[in-house]
Amino acid sequence: EIDLDPDIDPYSAPVYDKALETFKELQTHGVLVRESGPCMYAYRQTMGEHSQTGLVAVCHTEDYEKDIIKKHDGTLDKYIGDCVMAFWGAPIADEQHAVACVRAAIESQNAIHRLNLERAAENERRKSAAPPDADVHLLPLLTLGTGINSGIATVGLMGSEEHTFSYTVFGREVNLASRLEAFSGRGRIIIGHNTFAELQRLAPELAATCRRQEPASFKGFKESIVTYEVPWREAPVSGS
Repeated sequence: EIDLDPDIDPYSAPVYDKALETFKELQTHGVLVRESGPCMYAYRQTMGEHSQTGLVAVCHTEDYEKDIIKKHDGTLDKYIGDCVMAFWGAPIADEQHAVACVRAAIESQNAIHRLNLERAAENERRKSAAPPDADVHLLPLLTLGTGINSGIATVGLMGSEEHTFSYTVFGREVNLASRLEAFSGRGRIIIGHNTFAELQRLAPELAATCRRQEPASFKGFKESIVTYEVPWREAPVSGS
């Protein structure tokens, strides 16, 4: 940014071109060096009297999520921190929207599971190759929680000319899906009653595997809501 006109649009192409140019220069001069293996970095940032310490790490799971959503005819909405938001039934109507969404969730869980099998095997390799009492860097195993709900929502381009436009959805049923995602915790797929009803209608064999949960209270909803868990689990992963 210091090498650009202060009046330039921060989202314009020249900004990104300059960023790429600077990035390559830093690589050429050895300022940025690619690590030979996975790493975590401890950092401390100080501004005035305030000091902040933390860890920086990156785990790339986009290919496991993005392609599966598209494969099942979903619309990838956005990334919210470590959350992936997607929806079905728009911009093209699809009677099988609930079934496709649940099947995508099952496949996503299994993709993360297979990734964990690979990471667990790599951890065992590292431990066996390390000297006794060595501090071995192990790959963390990942978990994915999924919340799914079905119903009527508002969909379209949201935003303003002053800010970013986004093709997205909102409404009560979207809010409940968000609550179900938080409720799902680790390694579970939780669906609302409307989604379960769609499974009963269009995929009864899948609905028959779902496990009814006790009614639960969710923020923003006055009445307790019945949910269902969708089994997906393959063989357990050992090692960490």
